[in-house]
Amino acid sequence: MGMRMCRRVLWVILCLTLFALPGYAQAMEQEALSRIIINIPSRTLELYKNNTLVKEYPVGVGKPSMPTPTGKFSIIEKEVDPCWYPPGKDYIVPSGPDNPLGYRWIGFAPLYGIHGTNAPWSIGLAVSNGCVRMQEEDVEELFELVDYETSVSIEYERIKVRVDARGRGSIGIYSDIYGRQPVTLASVKQALAQAGLDGLADESFLRALIRDIPERQVVFSQFHNLKINGVLRPERIVSREGQKQVPVLALAESLNTFVNWNEDQQTLTRQNKTVPGIKHGTTVYVNAEHLPDLVGGRGIWDESENCLELMLPVANFDGQLLSGDIVRVGNHFAIPALTLAKALGERVKWQADTGQLFVQGRPASVMVIAGQPFVTSDTIGKVYNVAAAWDDQTQTMNLSYPLHPIDYSMYLNPGDEFL
Repeated sequence: MGMRMCRRVLWVILCLTLFALPGYAQAMEQEALSRIIINIPSRTLELYKNNTLVKEYPVGVGKPSMPTPTGKFSIIEKEVDPCWYPPGKDYIVPSGPDNPLGYRWIGFAPLYGIHGTNAPWSIGLAVSNGCVRMQEEDVEELFELVDYETSVSIEYERIKVRVDARGRGSIGIYSDIYGRQPVTLASVKQALAQAGLDGLADESFLRALIRDIPERQVVFSQFHNLKINGVLRPERIVSREGQKQVPVLALAESLNTFVNWNEDQQTLTRQNKTVPGIKHGTTVYVNAEHLPDLVGGRGIWDESENCLELMLPVANFDGQLLSGDIVRVGNHFAIPALTLAKALGERVKWQADTGQLFVQGRPASVMVIAGQPFVTSDTIGKVYNVAAAWDDQTQTMNLSYPLHPIDYSMYLNPGDEFL
């Protein structure tokens, strides 16, 4: 490559770096920002860091005649020892015990903010002129934890569904302070469904909550963590009637495998393996003790982490999960041929009636399992030009493409320069 071409390449790289770094730094800074969620009916302020709940504080909110505004805001002001300007008055109340703003002001909109109070009895009530009041020690703590541009979401949700750090699922129903949102059994069930917890609370329990309006979170279930091959999964295990149960269809979808649910027989089937299942609401579960029988691998319960650790045979393609449909065949492993073809963008034709697979018009060596074509680790290179390596410790077949490097030079003109 000539000197002029080298300089040109270096200049392009430098320009791309200069343009990319500010955007990258801004994205990292935004990710590190905290966020605040204030819910008016529950009179709570939740502080999140990187989508993790750090702390929940009790607050006071606006009275019905001067409600706290709802919507999306951000912190625009931070002030220590703020002065108070009484509406319609021509005097100023300096910082001190007579100042209703307390000793910290966190403004999120013109004339609206989160602040302390000299009336601690008002926390938990709807008595302010629209601002959000906190106990003095709480607002001073929050003041140090948030910065300008921190997002502030103010919601009006009478139904709160939560799963805390200890895995306790709870639901709370709160008073309709501003008369905006009736609560019905259907709306409570919908809130549970949106949280992925539908069918886990009895109707009689939910009806009692609606009738009594407890004004607090009521625990109704216990959840546990699930790890597969060392990776924490978003699916949660639920304890119900003394049994730990896994949402199996959601898990199967994320593992790119197929599990059939027979509602009449209450069974789950995968690759000719059948185990009992159970349905709560719209979600199908399998007892944790039956999960290894259904999807393979081995499971270990870790009491210290409240977690089921499952070692599952899976296939990764270029570092990404490809499929959980891994079958041991003698000393080798087989993976779904059509799934791999889709990932590679290969043109294939599968003839189920004859059990033949054609790759780019040529017949391929496959074996049929449960009516689908599989390719084994010892023949995969011949079928798709893919390298396969089995890691027994992580129970993972790592696939990479290509097995044999492809020489593209034949497609270039002799005088072309390329990088």
